[in-house]
Amino acid sequence: MEKEYNITAQGSLGLLALGHVGLRKWREVVEKEKIKIRNSSKGNDKKTKK
Repeated sequence: MEKEYNITAQGSLGLLALGHVGLRKWREVVEKEKIKIRNSSKGNDKKTKK
């Protein structure tokens, strides 16, 4: 039976305990967060440069 985990960009010791699988999944989440932040800041730049 597989467990479902809620992975956040902040990470946790539980992810570290999962080893490379936890680290890889955490990195995916962090990368998605970075992309989301970049995209939202680009939208803000467009609004302020009118």
